[in-house]
Amino acid sequence: MLLAYIDPGSGLLLWQGIVAAFVGLLFYLRQTRKWIVGQFQRVLGRGPKAETVKQNPTLDRQRAE
Repeated sequence: MLLAYIDPGSGLLLWQGIVAAFVGLLFYLRQTRKWIVGQFQRVLGRGPKAETVKQNPTLDRQRAE
C-alpha cells in the first residue's frame, strides 16, 4: 500500500506546468505551421516575393507633380 502525500500546492504546481506546456506547444505549432505554409507559397509563387522593393514616398510625390 502506498501512503504518499501530495499537498495541494504541489498538485496545483503540477497542473500549472502541464497547462503551460500544452499552451506553449499550441503556439509553437502555430508558428511552425505558418513557416511551412509560407515556404510552400514562396516555392509555388503564390506568396510574397523574397525581394520586395520598398517604395519611396518622396519620389512618388515628385512624380505626381
